[in-house]
Amino acid sequence: MTESVPARWRKSDDDVADDAEPLSVLDLDDPELGIRPEDRFAAIPPGPRLVPRRVHDESTRAPVLLLGGLLVLFVVGSWLGGSGSDESPETIAGRPVLDQITGTTILLVGEEKAAVIDVGRNGAIPADDAGAEAVVRARSARARVVPSATVGRAWMVSRGPGGVSIAREIDIADGSTTAEVQVEGIVAGATEAGLVVERPSGLLELVGPDGATIVTLAPSGSVLGAARDLVAFRPDCEDRACGVTVIDIATGTQRALPGELAASGTEIGSLSPDGRLLAIARSDGVDTRGVLVDVEVGSVTPFEARGLRRAALGPAALAWSADGAWLFVATAPSGLDAVATGDGTSYRVNAELPQSSAILTR
Repeated sequence: MTESVPARWRKSDDDVADDAEPLSVLDLDDPELGIRPEDRFAAIPPGPRLVPRRVHDESTRAPVLLLGGLLVLFVVGSWLGGSGSDESPETIAGRPVLDQITGTTILLVGEEKAAVIDVGRNGAIPADDAGAEAVVRARSARARVVPSATVGRAWMVSRGPGGVSIAREIDIADGSTTAEVQVEGIVAGATEAGLVVERPSGLLELVGPDGATIVTLAPSGSVLGAARDLVAFRPDCEDRACGVTVIDIATGTQRALPGELAASGTEIGSLSPDGRLLAIARSDGVDTRGVLVDVEVGSVTPFEARGLRRAALGPAALAWSADGAWLFVATAPSGLDAVATGDGTSYRVNAELPQSSAILTR
């Protein structure tokens, strides 16, 4: 049997036998051989070269189509999987969108404009109120907004020379001034009897309409809320997570309440209009964690919200519904969260809101 040797292994002349016969030359175009033009290169050894043959093209077409089909299935499956994830249209930013009636109208007070919105099942809906712009005109530059103990009013507090604060109470329906008080220190809250002031010396005092001290509430501390005849404050202590004290101005009695929170972040607080609930919240700029404390029984309900709006840090960063069933939180950059006080569930109000530095209940 004669072994054929590939032409690229060239033999020397000495290796050729004397009786060897030359190989016949084949005509590839000879129809008797039956060799199709597309099969002429089928026997070319593999190597770094292009093989222009139809057999190769057709052999790779099926895998390409198969891979394309798998890619389409993957994309469709990913889309279907995403539509059923936690970030559904009913859940945004990790919390459900508000779909309940709150029965609350809120005034958003900004530096240059104000807006009135109805907060309900359809989110925040602008309300027609001509008095909103009057509130902006009545507010002096860089004034802090402090909720009044009287429904429908608010205190506009600006700092004067020498650490003196000028507090003007206005009617938020038309911006008219209803009272004006000058006090030394920071106005931190308002009761029916007068303003709660943090003195430069650290004293917490209740100040009357004439600016005179009515009673000293505590030697030091930070005010968390005031309503009716109640004042809530956190006494100074080494542990920032210490408890809260509530003073009844009418009787002079004091009650210690739980109010421990994480040590980091800015703390704000607010008492509900009826004085039944105390909201305490701390925000690190990204998230807000807080508690709702029942003033009578001391029970605690935790809640969470988005980060507080930097421009609204203060008493007016929180607002209540008239019945105390809802707590509203001004969130960054211009959002609003609604907390159901019954169970602490937090909802995102689905709306684009104007920039504001205070929220007030109308």
